[in-house]
Amino acid sequence: MERRCIRAISLSGRWEFRFDGEDSWRSIPVPGCWEALDVSKDRPGPAWYRLQFTLPADLDGERLWLRFDGVSYACAITVNGREVGTHIGLWDAFVVEITGVVVRNGPVELLVRVEKPAAQTHGPGSPPVPGSFPLPETLCGFLPYVWGQIFGGIWQDVTLYTTGRVVFEDFSVQASVSGDIRVEADVSAPATISLAIADPHGAIVFESAQNTSGRAGFSATLPHPEPWSPRHPSLYEARLRVDDGDERTVRFGLRSIDVDGSTLYLNRRPLYLRMALSWGWYLEALHSNPGPVHVRAALERLRSLGYNGVKLCLWFPPQHYFDLADELGMLLWVELPMWLPEPTSFFRRQMPVEYERLVRLARNHPSVILYTLGCELSAGISAEILEPVYRLVKAMVGDALVRDNSGSGEAYGGLLNEFADYYDYHFYSDIQFFRGLLDYFSPRWRPSIPWLFGEFCDLDTFRDLRRLNAADGTKPWWTVSDPRRNPRGARWQFDIVDQEARLRENGLWEHGAELERISEQQALLHRKWTLETTRSYREVSGYVVTGEVDTPISTAGMWDDLGRLKFDPAEFRTFNEDLVLLVGWDKRRAWIRGGDRPAYWDTWSYIAGEAVRPHLLVSHYGSTCEHAQLTWTVDMAGGAALAQGETTTPAALEPGSLREVAIVELMAPNVETPRRATVSTSVRIGSETAANAWPLWFFPKDGWCGLADIALVDPAGRLDDLHVIVHNLGDSLDHSSTAIATAWTTEVEAFVADGGCAILLQSDGGPPGPVPVVAMPFWREAVKIIEPHPAWGDFPHDGWVGLQFFGCATDCALSTMESGREVAPILRRLDARTMRVHDYAAELIWGRGRVIVSTLRFEGGLGEQPRGIARNVAAAYLLSCWVRYLLDDS
Repeated sequence: MERRCIRAISLSGRWEFRFDGEDSWRSIPVPGCWEALDVSKDRPGPAWYRLQFTLPADLDGERLWLRFDGVSYACAITVNGREVGTHIGLWDAFVVEITGVVVRNGPVELLVRVEKPAAQTHGPGSPPVPGSFPLPETLCGFLPYVWGQIFGGIWQDVTLYTTGRVVFEDFSVQASVSGDIRVEADVSAPATISLAIADPHGAIVFESAQNTSGRAGFSATLPHPEPWSPRHPSLYEARLRVDDGDERTVRFGLRSIDVDGSTLYLNRRPLYLRMALSWGWYLEALHSNPGPVHVRAALERLRSLGYNGVKLCLWFPPQHYFDLADELGMLLWVELPMWLPEPTSFFRRQMPVEYERLVRLARNHPSVILYTLGCELSAGISAEILEPVYRLVKAMVGDALVRDNSGSGEAYGGLLNEFADYYDYHFYSDIQFFRGLLDYFSPRWRPSIPWLFGEFCDLDTFRDLRRLNAADGTKPWWTVSDPRRNPRGARWQFDIVDQEARLRENGLWEHGAELERISEQQALLHRKWTLETTRSYREVSGYVVTGEVDTPISTAGMWDDLGRLKFDPAEFRTFNEDLVLLVGWDKRRAWIRGGDRPAYWDTWSYIAGEAVRPHLLVSHYGSTCEHAQLTWTVDMAGGAALAQGETTTPAALEPGSLREVAIVELMAPNVETPRRATVSTSVRIGSETAANAWPLWFFPKDGWCGLADIALVDPAGRLDDLHVIVHNLGDSLDHSSTAIATAWTTEVEAFVADGGCAILLQSDGGPPGPVPVVAMPFWREAVKIIEPHPAWGDFPHDGWVGLQFFGCATDCALSTMESGREVAPILRRLDARTMRVHDYAAELIWGRGRVIVSTLRFEGGLGEQPRGIARNVAAAYLLSCWVRYLLDDS
């Protein structure tokens, strides 16, 4: 927090507004944006703001100033008919002096001419609407790609204030955990500067004064230092004054950021970053200044979910956001607003100017520990652009870490010889491929520095548009197709305007509540699996989860458009805290075609009599160094515990530890039908505790018992190990009651058309079948709908897709809606962004017979899925349920 001046008068409130070329003025709030008015949201201006008032007669001070905390984007300020200043830059504050153009007790007419960046018309790369500042040439960040536009107008406060003759021009504080501080201040003319520092309790602990002709520097070691940290956000206050009136008051914290190999240290303690991604989207405001009350509530809500920070992704908030992060102990990653830029000569001149201003506004805040210069930059942004700006920012921010390109040049086709204090990747991945990404990108032989995920782990949930409509049926502006109310602008994802029509066509419009529920269960599972897997890698230093709140292009937020939290905070914290319990599994290998290969297997599912061995791990980034006391149970609902135990580690676990602490061992029980069990664990390290749980599924020893007359048609060998679990497979259709096929051969088609039943496993790379196949992710961006079809039999599920589907998750689906055939869906895929429906499994009538067509991977084989159906326990049982259904119903 920074305060200055002898006397300040807020000019925020109701102003007058009109666009260039309009005759009449209308009322508009400041702070605010003109998109909140009934105007086309892609109109770039120019626009005029006007305020008329009388200057008080009793103002102290020799000089008068106007401070604008934020104007989007380019503006010219006129006072009483004289231009007093101009400014270009959306995110930073600026001041203009008006001493010579106003008189005490006299009238003042303040005019501000504003023009915002001109948005693109049909997504990235499309032509812009007419305007002086095409969007890609400006530092607008990602927000225009969220709702199509960037906001325009005076979006932060305006203040009139007075000073003496000499004014502060810059001010910085560097402070360490040991209490060593360095305060520097630049003034406009020779003056005497005094400094007083108050501790968190208000007591003055340091005072000094200097005569200076330009820059003053104060150094001290404060007594009894109280460090700033997320657990104890203690704040000191530095008060600087010049002898004739100007003053600054800045709060700061005693904190140090250090690096040892891949580990981050805050105040010499290991730190694991757990941040949420924010794009600066606030639906009600339409600009990035919703006010302190809203910001405080959002930060406290994120803390309740276990997050210890926020990444300000390609935007820069008002100062009260930084102040609240300081107060609440929330760490901040400032990502400066460069995304999909066109590096014109204007852009190259403007970027370092704006970046220096923004860093000056952020650098005194103890919450700010990381910076990036841009995000997912491609080869168009060269070392010639990035290196000098990296050097500039690095020189200004003390011990904070800096990186040129969040996401990395090697992942996004950008600069390979990076300017970076840490590694940073953005993995948006289906979970079966995630571990492979971690292994592939693991630094290993590269220099040992922290490894962060600057954004990752999104999963879109279902948005029930019915809840957003007003009682009279009026729809939110950002969901309608009217281009004046909701122009597409820079958005590449613009399906929101078609979602209602598609849901009605699909017959899902009235099922919104159920779709929300199951999609949020799937999102919780996806986050839990991904974050726990990430925590099991020692090299990883932290992550940023996408994202904070739902937006018009994504529903991956922690809360939805109405502010409803999607996840139970206590449940989310089980895998998103300083102290977390993890689960690991035995490793296996297989000798295949003359060499060793990983033998991935279904770790979540077991046949009766198999050994079950969960390894229990602790990731400890708390504050206590003591022995870990662990307890565990494995039980099935309604029955006695299958296993239980407790242990204490022989040595104390230091903060920063990742360690296996126990192996649970049991035999899968004999079950007549599939049963779910739960591994429940808890740990105590001193006063710190954590708990976690994972599902297991147990299946009958011979799920194929009683199934006969089954033919396998598998020319590609996808199910070549099915004979291991099905002993009476035939290879001829002539005497079979049903068939399992991996290709829609002439013989299989004739068999079905002649009255036979078959299961056809299609893939996008295999031969064509009766239904077109399209590539798409299984876990991400989709709601999996388990339809009430009898083919499910007794396969275990709770109405949504959990880890029992891990081994058969696929990367393609059936275009049954476009096949022109009547189908009975079994497992559907509803895209959470487009609301288009595909199927992973469906039953078709074909001639006189029936065929279940599916793209599920019963043989596994994608990423770390099981290799072969014999190792894919749950998938094999599901296939047996389908065979049993066809045989019983034939």
